Amino acid sequence: MDQTALFKLSYGLYVVGVKNGDSFGGCIVDAMMQVTSDMPPLMMLGSMRNTLTNQLIRETGEFTVSVLRADADPFLIANFGFQSARKTEKWANVEYAVKDGLPVLLDAASYLRCRVLEEKNLSTHTVYTCEVADAWNGDGEPLLYNDYQKHMKDATRKAFQDFLNRKKAEVAPPQEQKESQWVCSVCGYVYDGDVPFEDLPEDWKCPRCGQPKSVFVRQ
Repeated sequence: MDQTALFKLSYGLYVVGVKNGDSFGGCIVDAMMQVTSDMPPLMMLGSMRNTLTNQLIRETGEFTVSVLRADADPFLIANFGFQSARKTEKWANVEYAVKDGLPVLLDAASYLRCRVLEEKNLSTHTVYTCEVADAWNGDGEPLLYNDYQKHMKDATRKAFQDFLNRKKAEVAPPQEQKESQWVCSVCGYVYDGDVPFEDLPEDWKCPRCGQPKSVFVRQ
């Protein structure tokens, strides 16, 4: 089976937001569709079973959906898709607002607040049938999954690696301050003897150019 054939189905990328105690959880999803047009509209969401977000959807019975824009920062996808909410506060890394107690991304194409009606566990995902309790329109065109696969995947990986590098630099212990060195201002010779430079006799001379101790400067 050529699984890349599935990339051409016209669905998008979305950030799900859920309540997690006193904070929030969330993740990237790509399997969501509207299934009725009456009021309130019904949606179906496919959520990976092993994620904390899926657990929180089941526990709370509600979630938000932020529809990513076509010009979304690749880091948004990396932040919510490449790390677990069990280990990091994903929402702390992005700009967001709280709608009726749940988080939504700023500058999304649109926003939905959903309430779970039914759930069905499949092999890898839980499928939730939900009603749309509220919805807000944003700006911009939605990001399609096929466009992500073709144009944004590499940029998303790079954005996540850059993020990890910044975090590593922030927690790295400060480098020990280098000891000062005495350098000959005439020839550039760096004194590296065992005797401290200050304790050298006054008639000591640079072994390279023969200049007196007095021409050496501390660096």
